[in-house]
Amino acid sequence: MNQTDTRLRVISYNIHGGLGTDGIHSYERIGRWLAERGADIALLQEFDTRSQQRDTVADIQALCRDHFQQLLPSPTVTTAHGWYGNAILTRYPVQEVHTIDTSQRGLEPRNIQQATLQTPSGTLQVINTHNGLQRIERKVQIGLLSDHIAGLDIHMGLPLVVAGDFNEWQLFSRAFSTLNQLLTPHATGKTFPTRCPVFRLDRAWSSPADIVQAARVVKTPETRRYSDHYPIELELTLAAARARPR
Repeated sequence: MNQTDTRLRVISYNIHGGLGTDGIHSYERIGRWLAERGADIALLQEFDTRSQQRDTVADIQALCRDHFQQLLPSPTVTTAHGWYGNAILTRYPVQEVHTIDTSQRGLEPRNIQQATLQTPSGTLQVINTHNGLQRIERKVQIGLLSDHIAGLDIHMGLPLVVAGDFNEWQLFSRAFSTLNQLLTPHATGKTFPTRCPVFRLDRAWSSPADIVQAARVVKTPETRRYSDHYPIELELTLAAARARPR
């Protein structure tokens, strides 16, 4: 593949099962917004296909439109009709994908979703996750994520982006101290709730640091309505990672 320095756009978005703050349930408008925004990769949390009143295939097609090549599901809950959990939308071929269970006994199931993608600029690893609501639960889950990342070969030059809904609302939390030593955190801002955001629940990290050219919370009239979380957006270039010796 002829590698270029084209910028890649990664969006992490808790889509609240497709239910907006205006009471409208629509995967179509989220898919349209992602396409119009130019997202190359979307890390989604709270993807829900369990409603018997909805068509799972139609919802997935509405999200992907003609923009994304495929949706990679990572269910935490599966029923006879559908599933609930994390998902990755990608415009690029998938080399590898797997899920790590981070569920804690007696609490809502959770996981870490990892995919290796072949972009026009080279190989990119992405990790998508959604942590629990209890403090001790989050501590264990962030620890499991940190342990997993410590075992990856990120120091050999293969770039990595980690993002998701971490549900860590405390302003001076030390929960991310180990993760911050392994990866570079990217400051964005408060993402929840969209009507009056006061918590920075959605976060992102990378390795190496300089693959991320810009990081922001995307606050528009559309994203204020489409979910109870604002999405976060990263602009990447993999040139810096390719330039490092392997």
